[in-house]
Amino acid sequence: MMVMALRLLEGEEIVMSLKPHPLAFVRYITLCIYLMAVGVLFYLIWDHISPMAKTPVLGLPMVLLVWWTLLLFGPLIVGIFHVTFWPLLCASALGALGTVMVVLWGYGPTVLGALTIFGGIMGLVLTDIYRRGHTYYLTNQRIIMVKEFVSRDERYLGYDNITDLVIHKGVLGHIFNFGTITPLTPSGLGSGYDIAALTVSGGVKRFGISGAVTGARAVKVPRGRSHLELFGVPRPEEVRDKIEELRAAWRQVPYLRRIAGATEALLELSRRRAERS
Repeated sequence: MMVMALRLLEGEEIVMSLKPHPLAFVRYITLCIYLMAVGVLFYLIWDHISPMAKTPVLGLPMVLLVWWTLLLFGPLIVGIFHVTFWPLLCASALGALGTVMVVLWGYGPTVLGALTIFGGIMGLVLTDIYRRGHTYYLTNQRIIMVKEFVSRDERYLGYDNITDLVIHKGVLGHIFNFGTITPLTPSGLGSGYDIAALTVSGGVKRFGISGAVTGARAVKVPRGRSHLELFGVPRPEEVRDKIEELRAAWRQVPYLRRIAGATEALLELSRRRAERS
């Protein structure tokens, strides 16, 4: 079923299929563990914050504020450094559910700890489903990258459009031998920018004068979404070598076609000469 949906070209064959390593999305796994730790921490500190919950008017809002702060801290950090809004969105949805359960449905504040632990466990399940939704195919003509999770995203990249292959292996990648292969193209797809900026501001309040000066520096680096590169694949060096082998074979195709055409023309010429004689 998956192969039929790939719209393979005439004569195209799948040489290798890959999926991300189970630890490829470690940032999401870590975030789920963080949520479970927040749930356990909420139970551990409940004896200290339970008197706060009994305080009239501001008691329950203060407990919710502490919980929301712990709940959103980890997703916010992940969202900033990995440029993704999904962790913060999911944590906000979990926070909204917990607030409704406590404020509108009458559950005690202790339910927030159990809900956070449950959210972390469900996050681990969804992360693995998300990982399994990624499939990368190496064919004899191109690389096909597919992601199926809620929506479907595809990238088809011909070998003649690849200018370079960049491998990145993190700490866990070195230990468990997995990493990301980013195919770079002449259009720049597969690369992004790391930007560092510094702002200095000042002024004279007495005269109402103020100003600011900002300096920034950007460095172009290989980067892409998980469906735009071979994200977290096992044995990335072997995969890179296979891609290079397929690229080399594909570069020879036009010349082989020319040789085959010239051979057919010579055979046809010989046949005609034989008929004339």
